[in-house]
Amino acid sequence: MTRTLTTLREEMRSVANGERSPSPRPAAPLLAALSSEALELLKVVLRERPTSMTALVGLTGRAQSNISRSLQRLAGHGLVRLVRVGREVRPEPIVRSLVVDLATGTYEARGVATAPA
Repeated sequence: MTRTLTTLREEMRSVANGERSPSPRPAAPLLAALSSEALELLKVVLRERPTSMTALVGLTGRAQSNISRSLQRLAGHGLVRLVRVGREVRPEPIVRSLVVDLATGTYEARGVATAPA
């Protein structure tokens, strides 16, 4: 299905106004990004809520460049948000779970990530 710029604009407005949910995203790029290392990183971010990239390096033992690259990729898929605080960057989880529809090859984020109890 090819969408025109007008239909995309209308969809974006209705999503922004809360009139409808966003269209599901293609799952293939996300699934390619979810390596075991990326899943482990997401788990640490969800459970530990590190206050900075430096803290995340300490929690995982991985190189900062590796973590930064992984988080940027995950942020591109809407799973985390990278918040600049002064000279540091704090990773914040956005979603807690995903639903993949194998029939359509799409996914939707479910369950807004909340602070652990």
